[in-house]
Amino acid sequence: MLESLRSFVTGWVAKGLLVLLVGSFALWGISGSILSGANGTTVAQVGETSVTVREFLSAYNRNMNDMQRRIGRRLTQEEGRLFGVESRTLSNVVSFAVLDEYARSQGLSLSEDTLARMLAENPQFRDSSGKFNRDTFRRAVYDAQMRESDYIALQNASAVRGQVMQSFATDSILPKVFADALRDYANEERKFSYITVTMQHADAVPAPTDEQLKSYFDANLKTYAAPEFRKLEILKVEASDLADESAISDEDVAADYEARKDSYVTPEKRRVQQIVFKSQEQADAAIKAMSEGSVFETILSDNDVTLADADLGQLTKSQLPAAIQDVAFSLEINSPSEILKGPFGPTMVRVTEVTPETTKLLDEVKDDIRKDLALRKAVDSLIDVQETVEDARAGATALSEIGQRLGVDTRMVEAVDRSARDPEGKVISDLPSSRDLLSQAFETEVGGQASPLDVGTTGYVWYDVQEIMPARDRTLDEVNDKVVADWTAAEEAKRVTEKAEQLKKRLEAGAALNDVALEIDLLVQTTGFLKRNAEQAGFPRSATTAGYRGGDKAIVIADGATAAEKLLITVTETKGIEAQAIDAPKEELDLANQGAADDLLSQMITNLQNSYSITQNLALIRQALTQGH
Repeated sequence: MLESLRSFVTGWVAKGLLVLLVGSFALWGISGSILSGANGTTVAQVGETSVTVREFLSAYNRNMNDMQRRIGRRLTQEEGRLFGVESRTLSNVVSFAVLDEYARSQGLSLSEDTLARMLAENPQFRDSSGKFNRDTFRRAVYDAQMRESDYIALQNASAVRGQVMQSFATDSILPKVFADALRDYANEERKFSYITVTMQHADAVPAPTDEQLKSYFDANLKTYAAPEFRKLEILKVEASDLADESAISDEDVAADYEARKDSYVTPEKRRVQQIVFKSQEQADAAIKAMSEGSVFETILSDNDVTLADADLGQLTKSQLPAAIQDVAFSLEINSPSEILKGPFGPTMVRVTEVTPETTKLLDEVKDDIRKDLALRKAVDSLIDVQETVEDARAGATALSEIGQRLGVDTRMVEAVDRSARDPEGKVISDLPSSRDLLSQAFETEVGGQASPLDVGTTGYVWYDVQEIMPARDRTLDEVNDKVVADWTAAEEAKRVTEKAEQLKKRLEAGAALNDVALEIDLLVQTTGFLKRNAEQAGFPRSATTAGYRGGDKAIVIADGATAAEKLLITVTETKGIEAQAIDAPKEELDLANQGAADDLLSQMITNLQNSYSITQNLALIRQALTQGH
């Protein structure tokens, strides 16, 4: 078998099938950590195909990690169950077991040569030269704690499952009539006329009564609820906090200056101009012309070179081509050189400006050197500082006292929620490592000691949770101003919508948009031809979408720039694609075909599930989750 593998490093098997193979492993969670338990207790049985505890746990952990990344925090097992992680995992592994059982019952398998080609294509088994490596393959088998034959059989089963799935992934499952309909749908264009209705055209909103305000507040109580807040004491220690410039002696500064003196030297720069001649004959003619009184500018003109093209800019010696360095840096200003053998042909150069070399004196840079030395010394001491802080915290020393010992002030944040806002709703924008700090702090109880967080490239943050203020419903008095503003905005939006609806009814009754617009002192605006989901200034995408909801005589209302702004829209003109040789948009057609393929695969799995004997051991799953977490 391994001899076959080595002979098929550049095999013809499609890369897509390899992707399915790798994806199949990912879905099952095949790895060294679980393959050793492939013969463990069964949590699900589909015909003669079984799903082991370890296979289920691997898939469960992967789904749980994915959900935690989406939520932004760690989940308990019970929370994961509420999010459907457990049931979704069981459904997934059973579906794949169904495909494996179907392949087994149909006698589906890959030939040894085909499997060899596939394994040889797998980057996991290649060496640095890109060739299949027997030792790398053996290490993978060893890490999986399996026999070589079992390992290959497992990959064969995964590849067969991939082929079953791939049989549904043809390029064009849907008929041509669907592609034609999609083409017509995607390429239709419409031109719209519209007016913008605002509060200027609606009845004014009076101040709310107490009853209206309370009713609105009660209906939106959760909107005004106070989230959980936490009071935090924070100790941030960075190298800049510890840097002590007074501890750096003048001798240290002078020594560092001498050691890095070259870095304070700004080398001489010269503005260099050059002419590259097309031939030696042209170069010789230029020298002759200059001997007869021509100037450098004349030579430029004679050779069709502008002054801007000739100017190389202000450069140091090392920035010039080696062939012209020495000459360019020995010329007097405005004195052209002889013909040089430049990198691109015969070359003449001239220097028009010289900026002499300069060296910054110690007195000019001593403050910067002192600051830099103090910072470097502080960076070196940070590890010791971290150990000192950790030892002090282990001894129940308060952060404020630790900060005093270090000469660094702690910071007290009286109240902050998970989104870094204070009770007034303002963002506290200067919290160190804000996202990680708050994520961890809201998982820490009062008195708990969490690990320090990194801040910047050379610093740490410690914190203590001083107090937890649970989430609660606010009273109307606490948020009265905001409730008034929200009620007023909602009422304005309602009245603008009502006005737009009144105008729409008049249009539907036969009135012209221009006439309606004149009555309320508005100008009718017209868009260009727009496809679905297109937009233009003053006419958002949502308006275009609304304008396509009806036929070519549609009259619709769409949202404007604010909630208290509505667009009253009519379709002015529709352009079909009868005269256009346009295909259906490939991306959308591919997406539709993929959806159809997924539906067919799902139907096949459902039918197979109905035809196979399937058992599930839910008690064993719960036991495994309890022991594994």
